[in-house]
Amino acid sequence: MNKNSTNLLNEDELTTILLAANEIIMYGGKVLLGKILSGSKDKRIYTADLHHSPMYGAFADIKQKEVIEKVEWVIANGYLTTDERLSLLMYTDKGWDFVKDELAKSIYTEFALAAEFGRYEYVQFILGQHPELKMDLLDLIEERSSKELIDILIEWLELENFKPIPERIREVLQALDKDISHNPHVTHEINSFEANKNWLMIPAEIRQMLVRNVFCGHCKDTVQIEKYVIKTLRDTVVLEGKCKNCGNSVARVID
Repeated sequence: MNKNSTNLLNEDELTTILLAANEIIMYGGKVLLGKILSGSKDKRIYTADLHHSPMYGAFADIKQKEVIEKVEWVIANGYLTTDERLSLLMYTDKGWDFVKDELAKSIYTEFALAAEFGRYEYVQFILGQHPELKMDLLDLIEERSSKELIDILIEWLELENFKPIPERIREVLQALDKDISHNPHVTHEINSFEANKNWLMIPAEIRQMLVRNVFCGHCKDTVQIEKYVIKTLRDTVVLEGKCKNCGNSVARVID
């Protein structure tokens, strides 16, 4: 599809292609992008975990050739370009300006899902994103008062080295922590950043095991703790919350 083609993409199609391209910027070319969009079963898609992309299979209802034509139109019209040596995709200024806000919203959704299911390894993906995109993501988190993201934000803070991102993460954490301390209706609160830091230093699989192995005096059995507060007591992490089975108060000291 050339620049002058009458089969112009609509705005939704253009946005979809540019969002999908973010997965392979400076990693793959237009053919790989076409395979993501068409939902290809190609081995490279699975090797690189590209089948987990929110845009995977977005154009599965049309032929691969037509998908490639749409990608070529995006390139021909200056939204994407390729490096001269390996033909790897890159955003142009025009493409970046068009998609960055939608990209921040898309990554926010994935970031929230990662937090919900304890997939803190998603932070590694965030670390590789454009600094402007990271800032936009943090702005969204603060605007939406996403208190459920505090734990994963602390994980991000521990790993982020690109200034001034760490300082912005701290500002967002402080804003969210302030919201919690002044909101009597919040059921899952955070006692301190230091408590969370110590808790997150424990490997994820061990944290999951600890949460599921708390003794309940009412049930007389080992249960899962929920709606818990993370506290520190004499440099020891303490989880205080509710038994998932009966709702009575339970606690777990992490030695």
